[in-house]
Amino acid sequence: MTLSNIQQRIPKRYVLGLLGFFGLFNAFILRANLSIAIVAMVTPMNETTSNNISRIIPAVHNWSTTTQNYILSSYFYTYCLFQVPAGFLATKYGGRILFGGSIGLCAFLTLFTPLCAQAGSGALIFLRLLEGLVSTCVYPALHDIWSKWAPKSDKSTLATFAFSGAYLGTFIILMFGGVIAADWSWEWVFYLSGLFCLVWTAIWFYFTAELPSTHETISEEEAKYIEENRDQAISQIDTIPWKDIFTSLPVWAIIAVHFGTNWSLFLIFNEFPTFLVKSL
Repeated sequence: MTLSNIQQRIPKRYVLGLLGFFGLFNAFILRANLSIAIVAMVTPMNETTSNNISRIIPAVHNWSTTTQNYILSSYFYTYCLFQVPAGFLATKYGGRILFGGSIGLCAFLTLFTPLCAQAGSGALIFLRLLEGLVSTCVYPALHDIWSKWAPKSDKSTLATFAFSGAYLGTFIILMFGGVIAADWSWEWVFYLSGLFCLVWTAIWFYFTAELPSTHETISEEEAKYIEENRDQAISQIDTIPWKDIFTSLPVWAIIAVHFGTNWSLFLIFNEFPTFLVKSL
């Protein structure tokens, strides 16, 4: 069996799920890499010379705790403000372009982090604001993708698997980011994460399509199965019941739980590395 035949036999919605998993994986690495690197940026280092003489290397940046908190939190200002508009953009322009493009652009901006850090805290805050802005589309775009690609029977499985990449990405960067900063330099935390995500972006656009019907290598059976078994798209002329949404107790329960979950998650991967150094 040739490689081409094997590729034909693999369901493309599962390939999309795997690529979506690594997309969220990369998105959260880009989000959390500064939390690790900033520890090395503001902490003096001990160095032992060949003559067994210890010396202290001053910190690269002498930012106050307040300035560090502004830098770490700046990403979320723009990220949180534009979630709803990003959903409309994904519906209008397609989730595939926005999902891959937002992660790829964030990865490109990440490569300039050492340069902006050298320019000062203001430049770094501005860069993180831009990264948060372009990353706003990640979740809305992936939801739009599954509305087109996931049959009803597979939707929960595919979406859950793809979204779980976010948690693994956070785990990996918290585990290995400090090793990279210590053994190489803090700049490489950004260079490696940015380059890795750019490679993923190229793979994403090469292997994916906006719709099953436009995918070049999908089988006719799978495309037909997805088209016939997915949820029907909401018409653009349908009126959104905003009043019913905002007066629904289940909606507010979901908002409260989601807010609490994200607050805890963002607090941990933003402050946990600094807490370990300062408090322990």
